[in-house]
Amino acid sequence: MHDLEQHFRLIERTVLAGPNKADATWRTASWSRCLQDYKLNPSATGLVCLTSREVREEIEIYGENLSLAETELESTLSMIEGGGYSAHIANRNGIIIAERQSKDSTYNCSLDRVGAVWSEEIGGTNGIGTSLRDMRPTTVYLTDHFYANLTGEACASAPFFDPYGEILGVVNLSTRNPGVPHLAHRVVFGVAQATADRLETAYFRNLFHDFHTLAVTADHLSSAIFAVDSDFRIIGATRSARRHFKIDDSAIGARSLWAIFEKVRGNPSLDQLAERPRELRHLETGAAATVALRRPVSAKHTVPTQKQPSSKLSQRPKGARRAITLAECAGSDPQMNRSIRILQKVSGTGLHLLLLGETGAGKDTLARALHIEGSRASGPYVAFNCSAMPESLIDSELFGYSAGAFTGASKDGNSGRIVEADKGTLFLDEIGDMPVHLQTRFLRFLETQEVMPLGGGKPRHVDVQIIAATHQDLQAKVAAGTFRQDLFYRLAGTVVTLPALRERTDLREIIVNLLAMVSEGAPVPISDPAMQQLLSYSWPGNVRELRNVLTRAARLAEKVIQPDDLMLTPAYSASNAAFSNLRDLPGRDEPLASVSSRQASDLAVRDAIFAVIGRHGSDAIACSKALGISRATLYRKLRQYGLSLTDN
Repeated sequence: MHDLEQHFRLIERTVLAGPNKADATWRTASWSRCLQDYKLNPSATGLVCLTSREVREEIEIYGENLSLAETELESTLSMIEGGGYSAHIANRNGIIIAERQSKDSTYNCSLDRVGAVWSEEIGGTNGIGTSLRDMRPTTVYLTDHFYANLTGEACASAPFFDPYGEILGVVNLSTRNPGVPHLAHRVVFGVAQATADRLETAYFRNLFHDFHTLAVTADHLSSAIFAVDSDFRIIGATRSARRHFKIDDSAIGARSLWAIFEKVRGNPSLDQLAERPRELRHLETGAAATVALRRPVSAKHTVPTQKQPSSKLSQRPKGARRAITLAECAGSDPQMNRSIRILQKVSGTGLHLLLLGETGAGKDTLARALHIEGSRASGPYVAFNCSAMPESLIDSELFGYSAGAFTGASKDGNSGRIVEADKGTLFLDEIGDMPVHLQTRFLRFLETQEVMPLGGGKPRHVDVQIIAATHQDLQAKVAAGTFRQDLFYRLAGTVVTLPALRERTDLREIIVNLLAMVSEGAPVPISDPAMQQLLSYSWPGNVRELRNVLTRAARLAEKVIQPDDLMLTPAYSASNAAFSNLRDLPGRDEPLASVSSRQASDLAVRDAIFAVIGRHGSDAIACSKALGISRATLYRKLRQYGLSLTDN
């Protein structure tokens, strides 16, 4: 086992070297977060394991996706079992929800079990957590781990995504064999990535099983698959296909396959194209790619004899989300209607837009609707989350880079999200998390409308509408010196605050409409007691949380949705005294009167958690029970509000 003191010194020395040193790597960045952001101690164990009830809840949320993942684990384990590896699936929160252990238990990792929480802020630098944090495949080999008691383990992890580009979970292959050769572990790392690719393909084909799917094979391209309707319109695309062929959500259901590839002579039908693999040429680059068209699994959506009207997407797959209109965003809420009227009047004037509101309030949905119904609808809609991307990658992803600009860069370079949004809309979510040094570069772009990629090249003029969004108080960040004042005023051409779901006057209407949407054509009735519970709930996760609750309830209900089907968190019920009186709790940093109404809500929740820590100390179980939330949720809230269990 690696010496504890030596390991601690290595971590400290590496982190103190700073991110600008030549040896800075992903490991350095992760160790830095563990020490400075999460306040972890390398000599601690760090393991959090959910109770059986909490595990059942996590598995229920994952739903039918788990069966596909478990099937894939079986075949993966057969490839790596000889090396003492076991296989796991963790959900998007870093919680292991499925496992397949090696028959020879000699090298099994006892801490890798169903219910274990491996998010980076809990488990330190590890395959699952760091892969989720960086949103890319990660191999953590022995002393790469942050915790000293894990330095005898090796793990290889790869995230996989649903057909809409949202992360579903992580494949993790691990062994507690300190003598495992590094080369052999690299091979296992490749197996983990291949498993993630197969899972993405399986989920995609499962969702679009009633449609023709087109698999594209080319160099450096994996899991690039399109689903097309009878008019060759693209109704779905895997994450790889979206990235490689520059497909965004606005193109789904509207863009033709022949807007990407050179059209086949003779106008063959879908069934004719499916007879054998063909070579299609990419219109933009001229590169040839081999494509294989697969017929629908069922006959539910056989190709009609006549083309459907282009304005009607009659073959929408089950589970696909349609675009929400501005009218639907507004509902009958007076504040939302006034805000949208303002946005419609200034749209197309050259003013940039700034959307404020709590997390999950619908800022992205509103931005998409503004694009689709605005003057730039024919152009691309590109969304970029400034908080979801590691700081070291934001620059290259946003501004692009030239070929060979840095180690690991694509040989073809990357145009960047700003250029991809040319003649369209660029939605910058969580703009408050953009690093200060990049704020300067972004401000220069707003002033010149020119982008210079990393590594050189000619500046490119870009015409783009910026819609920025954040749940933070940017004026407070300006005062604190963490957000440039000139950038704030440049972005704040028009500022609109979206009300929280609990503040909307049309909450009942939203519930009814959203329930019809998630019920997928077979509306599920809701009982009066269940409706009253929904109306009295405070919805800390806003519309996003409501959608998840209704989707789950519609599946669990026996004909009619009852209160038990909702599985709402008691801590956020309006009838719960601990949370209904939050505003009476004393503020820790500043009085409630000095902040906005949205901040008051956030600050109240933060103070409630702080008060519970004061009563129960570092007892995570007691704290989570007092708040009525799981321990995994408690740790996420601690990170969100900058608290720790020693804050008392």
